[in-house]
Amino acid sequence: MGAVLRQVRVAGIMALCAITLLLGGCGSDGCVENRNSIPRAQFYAYGAQDLALSVDSISIYGIGQPTDSILLDSAVAVTQVYLPLRFTQDTTQYVIQYLQHSLSSVRYNDTLTFVYQAYPYFASIDCGAMYNFNIDTCRYTRHVLDSVSVIVPEITNHDVENIRLFYTVQTAVPDEE
Repeated sequence: MGAVLRQVRVAGIMALCAITLLLGGCGSDGCVENRNSIPRAQFYAYGAQDLALSVDSISIYGIGQPTDSILLDSAVAVTQVYLPLRFTQDTTQYVIQYLQHSLSSVRYNDTLTFVYQAYPYFASIDCGAMYNFNIDTCRYTRHVLDSVSVIVPEITNHDVENIRLFYTVQTAVPDEE
């Protein structure tokens, strides 16, 4: 009986040690931050005080990307899009293609051009290094797009709204009786 009790105690102590080791590994050490610096663009109605828009039937893709560069191909309404920048170059371009029937011609496509400086940033030992960006210039066409505003030009790994894309929106006028 004593040998059985000793085996149960040893097994219990071993289980307790294993649980302690497992729980000790679940601490808050390590990298929990976003490891990418990507600007977030949000859609807005031009002239309306901070009126965010939901836009549907658009496609956004990169120009001169080495692989498939479609960032957004949406039939459902979206309010924002992430527009990654290339750290190996100082310019990145995107095309906004409108998929609505009346705007589906390529002549209505808008082009966004971001000119920026990339710089390495050491986050921590756990997270390592990444590239951050400073946007110097933003050029754009105005076929459907009204204007673009870079509101936070320094692109870091914090998820903040950096760019606003403004569209002219027609509002319905109530019928007069």
